[in-house]
Amino acid sequence: MGAMPEEIDALVSHLKCRETRERAGRTFHVGTLHGREVVIVFSRWGKVASASTATELILEHGIGAAVFFGIAGGLDGVSRGDVVVATSLVQHDLDASPFFPPLHVPMLGISSLPVDEAMSRAIAKAAERFVVERLRVDAPAQLLAEAAVGEPRVRRGVIASGDQVIFSRHTRDMVRARAPEAVCVEMEGAAVAQVCHEHGVPFACVRTISDVADDQGGEHVKPFLRGLAGAYTRGIVGAWLGGDPRG
Repeated sequence: MGAMPEEIDALVSHLKCRETRERAGRTFHVGTLHGREVVIVFSRWGKVASASTATELILEHGIGAAVFFGIAGGLDGVSRGDVVVATSLVQHDLDASPFFPPLHVPMLGISSLPVDEAMSRAIAKAAERFVVERLRVDAPAQLLAEAAVGEPRVRRGVIASGDQVIFSRHTRDMVRARAPEAVCVEMEGAAVAQVCHEHGVPFACVRTISDVADDQGGEHVKPFLRGLAGAYTRGIVGAWLGGDPRG
């Protein structure tokens, strides 16, 4: 699953034996990628839309595992161009108090939504290979410069999700107060994690830091929308599935 159409396009162009299936207003691209059977789909934005997409993947396509890719705003110790692979995910805007503590998911008895550790470790290693070996080769130099990408790192950490674009210091500080362990913030991952958890489907979430969720975020994200995010997703998937970070 991808958070942006641009990321989906970067992967779909490499699909073999491709067919498309239209359902629930979404286009599911089915085929093989690096010899693996895959379904690629744009999640749409926000928790409800991405949860609906994940449910379609599980019930209608019978997927055995799900991986979510996209950009995110950095919160703690990350810079533009870094890659975050989730250790767990939380919904920073979920608050059913006084019946439950903030972030607590009613009926599940947890606040922190799990990922598949083995799959996440493998993807993190693939991401490290990509940023070291291929990023400067595969990604346009102009976009890397515009995004002020230095020496990107791969980090494992908590990812926070909520139905709000975080492009101000005030809202960023609110997220950090609600989810102090979170490394970055986005709009879909935790919702997909909850669906996968409830269905027993292994899940991993990978986010490229496009901005630091501040008042300049709208400008900083533009190079990622123009191709940089797609280059990251294609390269990481290639290194993970095919052992080739060129995608």
